[in-house]
Amino acid sequence: MIALQKNHGWRDAYNPLRGLNLSRLTALQEAGERGQYADLQWLYYYMERSDAMIHSVIQRRRAALLSLDWDIRIVSQAQHDPRAQQQADFLRMAYDNIDNFREAVSFLFTGFFRGFAHLEKHWAANGLIERLEPVEQWFWLRDGLFGDWEYNAGANPGTLRGEPIESADFIIHETAALDRILSVLYLRKNLSQRDWDSFLSVYGIPAIFLVGPPNVPEDKQKEYQTIAEQILSDGRGFLPHESDIKFVNGGGDKPPFHDQIKYLDEQITIAATGGLLTMLAEAGSGTLAGGAHQDTFLQIAKSDAVTLAGVLQNAIDVPLLQQHFPGQPVQAYFEFSPNLTQETRQVVQDALLLKAAGLEVKPEEISEKTGYSLTQSPER
Repeated sequence: MIALQKNHGWRDAYNPLRGLNLSRLTALQEAGERGQYADLQWLYYYMERSDAMIHSVIQRRRAALLSLDWDIRIVSQAQHDPRAQQQADFLRMAYDNIDNFREAVSFLFTGFFRGFAHLEKHWAANGLIERLEPVEQWFWLRDGLFGDWEYNAGANPGTLRGEPIESADFIIHETAALDRILSVLYLRKNLSQRDWDSFLSVYGIPAIFLVGPPNVPEDKQKEYQTIAEQILSDGRGFLPHESDIKFVNGGGDKPPFHDQIKYLDEQITIAATGGLLTMLAEAGSGTLAGGAHQDTFLQIAKSDAVTLAGVLQNAIDVPLLQQHFPGQPVQAYFEFSPNLTQETRQVVQDALLLKAAGLEVKPEEISEKTGYSLTQSPER
């Protein structure tokens, strides 16, 4: 099993954020386009744990997915077919047999940000999957952008070829990597923060100068210097007539760093959640805009659920049903319960409106979309 061969010793001592600059980031991204992911994915892993905003948006999207229950549905055309119910019962048993299913889904979710995620199927003696073992992204490579996946046991950079895998033994989620966008924003944000820290070290405490009275004798200048040093050291002292204190605020009254970091945080949130959401809501923005952002986020969260359900259906449902129900069409499938929106309620309302217009909706179609078990009510 590949998951038991992982050699991670040297990477534990390597911090990819140290010395990171735009040239280095560009080189890593270009290597990723060639299928060499080890250093790039290690950078993504560190970045996700090092920036508060990136960590927050990832946790928010992951929480929306993990808050969902799951179910096995029967296609509407087979609601009354006993073979479909047998398939559904079998799939429910198969998923219940996976002892780390929630953790596996959580790892599969990381593919949305890192571009891909692999779960290795570990089989039980009864022919069902007992575990879905995560194989982290830095252990993978491929020959070019669309080559076959190969395993890089040592997670070594610069490795061109690895160990071929049997794709049927893995659940593989591939998509566009959000971290490709977020890594550039992360770098710009940290460079701005570094410049802000430098600015504060120079101008954070205003420079103070004592302006002495005119025509000060040279022997008095040393005395005034002593008084000035006492004042600067938080002491108290007497200033001669016509003396003055000047504070020098260098660098301008409003340095641009705060506005730039705020802008970059907004870009991170928009890229990852489709809107500013409540974490960046401003006073006076109104509930309408906030509601629109929340609706957009819910659409993305629902899309995450539908996408991962499709991955699981292709990698688990179809091969298991073809193996245990040979010759039968696939009539049952895995799905995350769609409780992120008002979809269930809307389906029922639409059915009632159609009925009022003289049109009937088949109960099995409503059952498939809502998850409710429907029976015909007795005639009054």
